[in-house]
Amino acid sequence: MKKGTLILVIAIVCVFAISIISIFIVRNNNLSPYDFLVKKLEYEHGKPTEMLYQANIDEGEYLIFYKDQRGIVACAIIKKKLFSYSLLTISSGIWPTNSENPANFRFTSYKYNKGRAWISWGIIRNSSVAKVLFDGQEATIVEAKGLRICYITGKGEPDDLVWELLDGQGQTIKSYGK
Repeated sequence: MKKGTLILVIAIVCVFAISIISIFIVRNNNLSPYDFLVKKLEYEHGKPTEMLYQANIDEGEYLIFYKDQRGIVACAIIKKKLFSYSLLTISSGIWPTNSENPANFRFTSYKYNKGRAWISWGIIRNSSVAKVLFDGQEATIVEAKGLRICYITGKGEPDDLVWELLDGQGQTIKSYGK
């Protein structure tokens, strides 16, 4: 093969490779965190079917509450990477209407950089609950498509894993945990 032909073949292969890589990067870079989650769990039993709420909880880190194909509410934490996202954790689900308890909660700890991080979240069913505390810290409460979801995140390990439901006057409705 002539030197000129060899250079042409190498150039064509390089352009083709760069084109394929660029298409992959652009395609993955245009996904929302929820779209990434749906794609990631495409063949899983708990595939997301409806996004309930999304929050940016840290630099490039997203918390997504969703209903899966069985109707269970779950949450995922996703971190933005250079060209896509990575799934940090999925916290187990809660049936949105199956309990007589005023609330149900989940706690999940996961690897984060060189340490640990955690999320504690729940579904509030009692309409008189005005505030939720987790280990004495106030959790965020959001209304999402007919559900009241509360959550709090942190780094390291939490102290006691105690949830407390308070009414509008600050009186305890119910405590969970230690």
